[in-house]
Amino acid sequence: MIEVKRLDEILGQKEVVAYLTKDLISKKYNHAYMFFGNKGIGKKTLALAFAKSILCQQGNPGFCGKCSSCNKFDMESYMEFIPFFDTGETIKIEDIRRILEEEHLKKYEGSYRIIFMEHAERMTDSAANALLKVLEEPLPGTIFIFTATNAEEILPTIMSRVEKYYLNKLGKEDLAKIMTGLGYENNKYLSLGSIDEAKVMLENLDEDLLDYQQFCEMFARKDLIEIFDLADKLAKKPYLKELLSYYQLEAMSSYRHSFKEFNLKVVGAIDQALRKIKINVNEKHTLEYCFLTIGGIFSE
Repeated sequence: MIEVKRLDEILGQKEVVAYLTKDLISKKYNHAYMFFGNKGIGKKTLALAFAKSILCQQGNPGFCGKCSSCNKFDMESYMEFIPFFDTGETIKIEDIRRILEEEHLKKYEGSYRIIFMEHAERMTDSAANALLKVLEEPLPGTIFIFTATNAEEILPTIMSRVEKYYLNKLGKEDLAKIMTGLGYENNKYLSLGSIDEAKVMLENLDEDLLDYQQFCEMFARKDLIEIFDLADKLAKKPYLKELLSYYQLEAMSSYRHSFKEFNLKVVGAIDQALRKIKINVNEKHTLEYCFLTIGGIFSE
């Protein structure tokens, strides 16, 4: 069963919600929508809310939650909603062909048919090109809704044929409300602006990790043993990327308030470290170099 929030219940994306609401009121829809944003900020939540609202028989601009379309949508049995949920794998041309065959062969129950795809950036070039053909000549009543993390990984030909929305990171107040609703009492990592990233960190509170102030104080001591010990402790940890992102975001916030060059050094060094980790450079060596750079032992 799919649980879907109403558009007016979604936090942190007021501007995007306002644009989508106008489309719902006018019923003048684009043939394809793409929602971009970091992991864990609500792209899927927003996309499903929009899809269910379009398909609802009575709601305007939101869904009613009571009609036949809403009930079938919730039970995942509505033939006019064809989802391609995250499988964690590459989206191949065979997947696209299957979706398009379903679209062409089945009859409509209502006025619209929606094809929803998570992580559109995972399409192979051949899959994207197969999809491009139908985006170039959209079928009446068929609406594509995509989510993606990185716009740069989407083919330009696809980008030019979708209506694009870029979602914001969640503000601390909105994220605190969401995390509290999910049962988390500690709001230590709200600067991450992401539900998923905050979850990762909050589920590892027993690791006794340094907060940003403690992190900075360590470098002020210039204790090499302490620096190397921290690198050794953090290497290969499941929360490493989220923790580094937290330090980077706190450093950016601190710089905006104090203009201390040290904070800029933290931002730059961590940015390089995250790039190296992404391409599978040895994590311990990457962290050692990052921390020594922050501490002024190495120069960039």
